[in-house]
Amino acid sequence: MAQAIETEFVCDGRYRIHSIKGWGRQRGRIIEIEDVDLQKRFHGSAAKLERMASRLRAHPLANIARFLRGGA
Repeated sequence: MAQAIETEFVCDGRYRIHSIKGWGRQRGRIIEIEDVDLQKRFHGSAAKLERMASRLRAHPLANIARFLRGGA
């Protein structure tokens, strides 16, 4: 089956979140987060990327490097 890929910008366009749209019984999930300025892409488990995306949405001025090191 075909799946739709969505792109969402957060933090005033600094980060781009690529996700697969949920369809039918399958849940949507994030597949990568990209830092547009530095052109770096972050991969990992869907749960880890979802936590990172929710933190970026809640605190738009936060630095993603802190999340990769394990800081809050």
